Amino acid sequence: GQLQAASAGIPDLDGIWSFGRCPNGGFLSCMALQEDDEKLTGRAKAYQAAIDEFAQPKYDCSPMPIPHMYTDPYNYRLEQLEDRVLVYYGKDDVVRTIWLEGHDHPQPSINEFFYFGHAQGHYENDSLVVVTNKFTFDPQGLNADFRIPSSTQKQVTERFTRDDDDLRLEVSTVDTFFLREPWTFSVRSVPAVDMGDAWTCELQSTRRSLRFEIPKYPEDPEADRIPY
Repeated sequence: GQLQAASAGIPDLDGIWSFGRCPNGGFLSCMALQEDDEKLTGRAKAYQAAIDEFAQPKYDCSPMPIPHMYTDPYNYRLEQLEDRVLVYYGKDDVVRTIWLEGHDHPQPSINEFFYFGHAQGHYENDSLVVVTNKFTFDPQGLNADFRIPSSTQKQVTERFTRDDDDLRLEVSTVDTFFLREPWTFSVRSVPAVDMGDAWTCELQSTRRSLRFEIPKYPEDPEADRIPY
C-alpha cells in the first residue's frame, strides 16, 4: 500500500477510517434516503407498497448493500495494492474488491451480476474514483429500512479523497428504475485506531425481531422464518 500511495498523483488512503460524518457534523441526515423521498419513482413507491417487511433479505442475514452500507455506524479499512484496492467493512464481515484500471483484469460477461456489483477504480486528481455496476436486483438495494429496492441499472460512483489527515467520501447513485435523479452525499472520516467491535448477524436473534412486525399480507403462506 505504501509503495502504491507514494507514486505521483496517488493519495495515501491506506488505513482504518471512522464512520463518516455529515458536513454539519450530523450522524445520518445527509445520507439517508427517506421513505417518501421525492427522488423515488412511481415504480419504487409501488414496490414499497407491495413488499412485506417479512420478505426483506436482512432477516436472512443478507448484508447491507452499497451505498446503504455507509449509513451503518461502523469503521472500515482501505488497503491499496498495485492492481486493486480492498475495502473491509466492520459490518457483516464484508470485503469489496475494487479492480484498478490498466491491469488487464477480466471483465464480467454480459449476463454476470453480483450482489456487491463489479467495481472498477482509477486515480484522478489525487482521488480514488470507483464506479460500480453489474448489481443483481436487490429488494433492499437502496434502503433496507424503508424497503427501497435497486435494479440491475444501479450504478454507484465513489470518490475517496484525502483532506489533510481526514478522508472525504463522495457517493452518487443512479438507478433509472427507482430514482428520478441521482442520490448523492458527502461525508468525512477521521483515522481510527482499530475496526472496533465487529458486527456479525446471528440468525435467531435477527428473526426474533419479526415478532414485533404485523404481516402486511397475512393471507399469504407463512414464511419459513418462525421467530424464536
